[in-house]
This record gives sequence, structure tokens and C-alpha cells, in this order.
Amino acid sequence: MSEIISIKEARLKKGLSLEELAFALKLDKEIIRLLEEDLQLPEKFKAYRSTYKKTIYRYLGYKINYETKINQIPTDYSKIFIVYFLIILVLIIVIFFSYNIYQRFNQIEIIKIVEPDKIQKSVHDIISEVNLEFISNENFKTLLIAFERENYSQTFELYPKKGKSLFYKIQNLDKQNIEFGELNGTKFLSLNLENDYLLDLSDINNIDKIVYKGVKFKIKNDDQFALKNFEILEMELLL
Repeated sequence: MSEIISIKEARLKKGLSLEELAFALKLDKEIIRLLEEDLQLPEKFKAYRSTYKKTIYRYLGYKINYETKINQIPTDYSKIFIVYFLIILVLIIVIFFSYNIYQRFNQIEIIKIVEPDKIQKSVHDIISEVNLEFISNENFKTLLIAFERENYSQTFELYPKKGKSLFYKIQNLDKQNIEFGELNGTKFLSLNLENDYLLDLSDINNIDKIVYKGVKFKIKNDDQFALKNFEILEMELLL
């Protein structure tokens, strides 16, 4: 099409309500409403404005073509030379420090291998004491039921039931480190989703709720299972 119509016009032409469009795209209807009325999005969503619009238009059967403006090359070559010089200097510094980090990493590699093994053994010892079977990641996801949205945070939060304890192991796949601990009535687990994690739990029956990217999930039965190597970012498929 030579001219693009508004999101609201395109939605109504498609015969969809605001709720139906939000459900189909897994987006909050408030975000779609703000885009339809050409209003500002909340600060944390401003960077995704064009992505949201493109996704909505594509679903409604339209395509947006964005023009790219090309500025004229400056004629002040001295400034360009300075910029290139600074870029090369920064690259040299980055390479130098990267090499030092690489050397140090190789020197402590043996320590990094030993520590995760000790933590993993502790988790298995705790699970063995309660004599639980492991549940597969796919089956665990089928037990998760999404409820209302609590916020728009980009975190994974795990809360134990009142009076219950949860032993966990978290492996950060990006930073290559492992954390081991216990959750109880005074402590819950909170992870920033900028990284990818593998999660082990001693007993999923002791989970009160999980909050993933602001959406609350509950476990739909009371079966007792241990969980191993659950990739947290897989919960994205449940939103």
C-alpha cells in the first residue's frame, strides 16, 4: 500500500477488538492503546516502540517501510583522523586487557571446575535425602499456569510456600558461575533476565509462585518432583 492507515483503523478493518489483538500478539492491551492514540509509552518500553508497531501492522496485514536518512560526509578530515586514531587506541587497549583476562582465566581454570562440582554434589545430596524423582523440563512447563500481570519487570522471581524450604542451584550460562542456596519464608530468589540461567530445585511442591517478566505463575498440582537444568528463558514460550 502506498499510504499506511493508523493502527486503530487497521484493527477495526480486520474486525478485531483491542483485547483480541493484545491476546493474539501476547502484548499488554495498554501498550496497544497508547500506540493507537499515538501517546508516549512508559519509559522502559520507549525503545521498543517501532518494533511493537511493525509487529502489529504485520499481523494486521500491512508492511511499514522506514526511510534511512544519509548525512553528507564531513569535509573536515582532521576530525575524522582524530576519531580513527581514538578508535584504534581503544581497540589496542581492549585487546591488551582481553589478553590479560584470558591469561588469568586459564590460570584459575582448575579452581572453577572444582567448585561447581562441590555445589552440584550438595544439591544431589539434599535431593537424595527426600528421595524425589526428577521432572523433565517439558513436563514442568505444563504444570505452570499464568495468572494476572503484577508488573513489567525484566526479572525471574521464585517464592517458596510459607513454612517450606527450597534448595536451589543457579548456573549463569553467560558469566559461567554457580550459586547455591536455600529459600524460605524470609528469602526469595530474584534473577535479572539479561543473562541465561539453568535452575535446579529440590522440590517443586514447595513453590508458592513464580513471577516471570511481571506475570505470576502457579503450579497446578501438588506432585513432589525435583527439577534439574531448567532453562529459565524457556518460560518466554508461556507468555
